Amino acid sequence: MLLMRLQRELENLSKSERRIAEVILADPETAVHATTAEIARRAEVSDPMVSRLCRTMGCKGFPEFKVQLAQSLASDTSFVTQSVSIGDDADTYIHKLIGANQAALDYLRSELDTATIEKAVDMLNAAKRIEIFGMGGCSSIAQDAQHKLFRLGTPTIAYEDNLKQRMAAAAADEDTLILFISFTGRTQAMIDTAHTAQAAGAKVIAICDPTSPLAQACDLVITSGSELEDTTIYVPMQTRIMILTIVDILATGMALKRSPEIDQRLRQMKETLEGTKVPKA
Repeated sequence: MLLMRLQRELENLSKSERRIAEVILADPETAVHATTAEIARRAEVSDPMVSRLCRTMGCKGFPEFKVQLAQSLASDTSFVTQSVSIGDDADTYIHKLIGANQAALDYLRSELDTATIEKAVDMLNAAKRIEIFGMGGCSSIAQDAQHKLFRLGTPTIAYEDNLKQRMAAAAADEDTLILFISFTGRTQAMIDTAHTAQAAGAKVIAICDPTSPLAQACDLVITSGSELEDTTIYVPMQTRIMILTIVDILATGMALKRSPEIDQRLRQMKETLEGTKVPKA
C-alpha cells in the first residue's frame, strides 16, 4: 500500500521529497484531489519535486500516484472495489469513489497516446461498417459505444454473445472495423475471435490492457488503464469510467472529422425526438 511505503521510506527520502511526503501523510484524502502545484505549494518545494517523489515511489507520475493513494485509503478492502473499506459510511464511500474516479481520469489523461487516438479515429472514419464486441461487464459499454457511433453515419452494431461475435468476425471483410472492449484482455473467446477477424481481413482495434494477449491479436491498441484495478477480483469501476471516456473521445474525434456535414444529420435526429418528451413545466 502506498501510504505504508511512504511512511516506511520517509527517513530515506531527500529533504524536499520528505516534506512532500509529510504533507501527503498529514492529509491523504485532500492530496487525492490536489494538483501537483497545490502539493508543491504546501510543501514549499518546486513542482518537479512532486513528480520526482512519485517516481521514487515507483509511479510514472502524479496521476498514477494519486490512483494508488486513493486505493491506499482503504484498509479493509471490500470485494466490491479496492477504493472503499468494509464499514465505510455513505459520506466516506461517496468521497472515496469520486476521488478514485478523478484520479483514474487524471491517470488516463497522462497515459493516452495522442497519435494512437488519431489513428483509431482515422480507422473508424474510413470503415464502411463498425462492429463492437464486448462480453460480461463490457457488453453495456459496447452498447454505449454503438449508441454514440451509429449516429455518425456508418452502420454500427454491438454484439455481446460470443457465438454471434465469432460469426460476424468470420463474415467480416476489409471494409469492416471491429472494436474489441475488454477489461482484462485475457478472455480466450475474445482472443480467438480477434484472430478470426484478422484472418477475414477486417481492421481490429482493442481497448484493453496493452500487455494482454488480446492486444497482441489486434492492429491497434488503446490502453484501458486496467492496470490500476484488478478486475479479476473487484467489480470494475475506475476501469469502466476510463473506457467510457475513451469511447466518448473516439466518437467526438470521428464527429469532428465529419463536420460540418454530420451536424445537419445530428440536428435532424434530435428534432425527431422532440415530440417524444413531456414539455418542461
